[in-house]
Amino acid sequence: WHSKQQFLIAIDPDTGGILRESLLADDSNPPLSTPTIDGDSIFALSHEGDLVCYEIETGTEVWRRSFIKDFGGDYQCRGIGGGYSESVLIDGDRLICTPGAKVAMMAALDKATGETLWTAGFPDDIGPQGADLAGFSSPVVSHACGVKQYVQLAGRGLISVSADEGKTLWTYNGIADALYNIPMPLIRGDYVFASTSSAGNRQSGAALLKIVPDGGGLKAEVVYQLDKRIACNHHGGMVLIGDHVYMGHGYDRGFPLCLDFLTGRVAWRPGRGPGVGSAAVLYAEGRLYFRYENGTMALIEANPHAYAVKS
Repeated sequence: WHSKQQFLIAIDPDTGGILRESLLADDSNPPLSTPTIDGDSIFALSHEGDLVCYEIETGTEVWRRSFIKDFGGDYQCRGIGGGYSESVLIDGDRLICTPGAKVAMMAALDKATGETLWTAGFPDDIGPQGADLAGFSSPVVSHACGVKQYVQLAGRGLISVSADEGKTLWTYNGIADALYNIPMPLIRGDYVFASTSSAGNRQSGAALLKIVPDGGGLKAEVVYQLDKRIACNHHGGMVLIGDHVYMGHGYDRGFPLCLDFLTGRVAWRPGRGPGVGSAAVLYAEGRLYFRYENGTMALIEANPHAYAVKS
């Protein structure tokens, strides 16, 4: 990253040297998104919504779209550290992204050309919480009730659209913060788990929804909703292992927390973790990696029966 520009860079895994740089945007803000790789292509998103497809081997630009100029989009926390942050989703020959416009909350593009296939706007009746803007989450695929759909946590909360044409299938405004809608939703079968966190009294916490048939469509039924004092993930995301959700809890905190996915019951809550600030969470081979804002990395067993820090 250069002071006045954003680049996609390729690094030699053996030496750490930079192999090549491809210009992403003439923008002094830092990029916030993780690139998405698919076959011979890589897709990168700038702070201000420049979405670019490159050839992996050469770094050559293939196509470019702008969330703001092409779709009229915008994002939460503009002016106070916000920016487009999603990792775009590749699904077959499509790329699914979140411009955050009133008429183009989400969009499906041809991944080979960048051509718009469909757009899905914010529903008018979703609810009063939040705003018609992109959040910081990334879209995920669900097959709830046998219907292929894309689920996203945006500025108005959870929104699901049909994979074939972008038609709104169901919404949930009960998890929608005015500024911080960040973690990716967790999907299992007909269930969707989501969380948000805020410093003030805005709507936040965690909820489990069950998607059920509703006449000729779908609707979201609330299985449980937890107050933000019980469970909320600000940064760093959540992982579902077996029947339990593991996350960092609290606004800018990352306190280790394990919840029963289907009931919301707290399995363990040890208080402050090994590090300071929010924690990004990964899972591998039976253990969780909590990487805290202050640089501490903690190895914690993915064991719902006991909290155990290995190192």
